[in-house]
Amino acid sequence: MNREDDWSEPTTCCECGAPIWAEVDRAFPCSADDYLCFACAERRGGVYDAFEDRWTAPPDVSGLPDERRTPLG
Repeated sequence: MNREDDWSEPTTCCECGAPIWAEVDRAFPCSADDYLCFACAERRGGVYDAFEDRWTAPPDVSGLPDERRTPLG
């Protein structure tokens, strides 16, 4: 089962707050729970190949929150 199949409600872009629907939007996952909308991902340099249906160049996610980089304590 695809992670997107679990989405019954929209999530929001971690940069601009726009709603993201998994069924129709081409969001970029920037952490386990955070996504960039298509416009923000492109603005950050991401390149999406519609023919291959995948991001061929990831956007720059520096400066975005990521629990993997947050120190414990």
